[in-house]
Formats: sequence, C-alpha cells, structure tokens
Amino acid sequence: MNLIKKIAAVSMLSACSSMAMADVVSDATSVADFDARDESKDWSGMLGLAALRAPEYWGSEDDETTGAPVIIVDYKDTAYFRVNRGGFWFWKPSDTFRVGALIKLRPGAWEDDDDSIEDLGPLPDGFDEPDAQVEPGINALWQSGPVSAELQITSGEDTNVAGSFDYRFTMSKQTAITLRLGFEVLGEDEVIYQWYGDDSSIADVDESTNTSLALIGTTRINPSWTVFYGAQTTELDSDIEDSIIVEEDTYTVAFIGAGWNF
Repeated sequence: MNLIKKIAAVSMLSACSSMAMADVVSDATSVADFDARDESKDWSGMLGLAALRAPEYWGSEDDETTGAPVIIVDYKDTAYFRVNRGGFWFWKPSDTFRVGALIKLRPGAWEDDDDSIEDLGPLPDGFDEPDAQVEPGINALWQSGPVSAELQITSGEDTNVAGSFDYRFTMSKQTAITLRLGFEVLGEDEVIYQWYGDDSSIADVDESTNTSLALIGTTRINPSWTVFYGAQTTELDSDIEDSIIVEEDTYTVAFIGAGWNF
C-alpha cells in the first residue's frame, strides 16, 4: 500500500473512532493508550475493541455497559493517532523529551436523550446539549524508562490543560501494569458550555480541575494480539458538581479489550 492510501486509511479509521467516542467512551478508552509503536516498521499500531462499564454520562449515577473501538496508529515515531487524539512531533531534542502539535477529540459531556438526563425532568430554557469538539493545541512528553509525563494545552470553548504521570511496572516481557495519575483544568467558558447548557446566567463558576487515578494492564498473548484491561476513577471539580445535571462527583470506568498489532 502506498503512502497516500495509508494516510487515507488512517483518516477513515480516525473518523470512525471519533464518531464512536460519545459521552464517557473517549475518557475510558484513552486509559488504554499505551505505546504500541514498533520501531522496526514505518507504520505500526493496534486495532482493537474494548468493553466498558461506565456511567451513562460524566456525573450520572446510572452505569451502563458499552463498547468502543481502540485505534492506535504510528508513522515513523512522528505522526500518530491514539484513541481520541492525533498529532505530529515537530521537535525531539533528545531521546527522552519531545514537543508536538495536537488535535484532541472532546465529546459533549451529556446528551438530551440520556436516560439519567430525562429522569431529572425538564431542564431550564436555554440549557443546550453540548456538541462534540475538535480541539487543536500542543503537547510535550517526557519519558525515561518506566516513568513518563505528558502535558497538553488545547483550545476549545476555552483554553484547557491536561496532564498525566505514568509509572509502568514491567512484570514480564509480555505483561505491563501502569499506574496513571491525571488531571484536567477546564477553562470557565468550557465548564459553562459543557455543564451549564452554555447559559452563563445560571452559572457562577471559575476554571475547574478534574483529577483521576488509573491502573492499566496490557498483556501480549503473541506478537499479533494484545489484551488490555483496567479501571479509572475520576473526581469532578466542585463547580461541575454544582451543575443540576450532575448526580455523582466521582465515577469509575472499568474496561477490558483486545487488539490486533500490526
């Protein structure tokens, strides 16, 4: 397959993935965003499917079981698409540090037809369902041995900042367990758009910080197949908790899946 066909294929896979990333799905499947790169190949990655047990939307007290694609594609350790974001590393001054351009897919935090939303009764006039967004930005990654840290700055309804710190416990050549600490700082306008129906008259909020803790496992069954599994707990900021649609300020997502390595 020539380069143009490969780029078209990746673009189509990315579009399919973004369409499936509704509600909490992108939040959960990004937990499985481990490094599937094969340095011996120009193109490498993983195509898989995950089953998730998660709240119906961020802040819902009702859980549901759903599925989602897990798509990871890397081209020469320079361009990539990973689950819910794509990017291009334009500066790599050392083996441990790099900076790149970033496109991140952010689904709306809730939908009008969610059962939990409908159970709340009529929402205030002008309380509009948020749309999915594509947020451009930059990110920086530092990695040394089993430790890595990443910082992302993106522009959506407001400027948003996300970061993570990973420590990977390598149990064997086939299995790795990763502990991830994460945070996301959402700008005031982003919080109002996502959690207050874009109605600033009913919101008295500042920027909000959500924090998360995840434990992620990956096991290579053979060179072609990988199994991944784990759970992530997220705590929403108090300004988000004050929204009339939020029933729980802490939620947990558990997942298990398998992928084909190429």
